[in-house]
Amino acid sequence: MSDSEEPAPPHRVPAWRIGAGLAVLVALAAMAVLLAPVYFRNLQLRNILRETAPVSDEILQREILNQGRLLGLDIAPDHIQIHHSPTGAQSDVRYVIRVSMPLYTVDLHFSSTVGEARR
Repeated sequence: MSDSEEPAPPHRVPAWRIGAGLAVLVALAAMAVLLAPVYFRNLQLRNILRETAPVSDEILQREILNQGRLLGLDIAPDHIQIHHSPTGAQSDVRYVIRVSMPLYTVDLHFSSTVGEARR
């Protein structure tokens, strides 16, 4: 660098970019606040299902819906899938919990094992 060249002025971030970044962070924090209780209640449902003895598909589906309702989870009845192990000692369950937010509704997909704790 010669004596006649001046250092470049520091680059400033425009205020609108800082505001946009903060808006994105606030939106992500709001999503976390809305979804965290659903994940926590789903953990409770998983623990209940692990303690449940494998039963018929209809009874198991009814149990999932009833327990979900008690926990405040909106489980879609037509999105419950039950797969039995070859030994019949446990069943794998997949289900969808619908979360309605002010501007958007999201379907969260979860899975659990029924009868796992009895091994």
